[in-house]
Amino acid sequence: MSRWVPGFFVLAAVFALAQPAAADEPVRIERYDADAYPPRGTGTRLVLGGAGATAFWYGAAVGISYLNPNKPGADDLRIPIAGPWMTLADTGCSPRNPQCGIFGRVLRAIFVTIDGVGQAGGVLVMGEGIFLRTSSAPPRTQPRPQPPKLRRKPTVSAAPIVTGDVLGVSVFGRF
Repeated sequence: MSRWVPGFFVLAAVFALAQPAAADEPVRIERYDADAYPPRGTGTRLVLGGAGATAFWYGAAVGISYLNPNKPGADDLRIPIAGPWMTLADTGCSPRNPQCGIFGRVLRAIFVTIDGVGQAGGVLVMGEGIFLRTSSAPPRTQPRPQPPKLRRKPTVSAAPIVTGDVLGVSVFGRF
């Protein structure tokens, strides 16, 4: 027991004298120019992206309506943009399948809602692309700002070393 006492005091001294490591995060310089508009062609890309999203979600709805023609509201899914919302109002059971469960109805309502949001979101993105103001000048190139150089003061730290029966202290620092 007495051979552990000096090691305990050394370890306690190391933890009492050790300082936490301090490192500053680099600060990113952000600039905001209220008069800057996106470059020419951005509106066209937004319209094409919105049309693609609407077409994707509409295609998914039409595909599901043809795969499950007996489900209530399957014909409504073939109407673009409004079809999923019309189908959402009719989420009951089919007369041909009176034993359908609540899980299937809830899952179908969730998928129809996601499809409706996808189609409507695509239309909204197309509207953003149509009404987006763009700059007439080519984009300005500015030199990339350099982060400020950090001055660090020298530090010295100590850490315990425990290996089997050996106790020790490691001292390290930054100069």
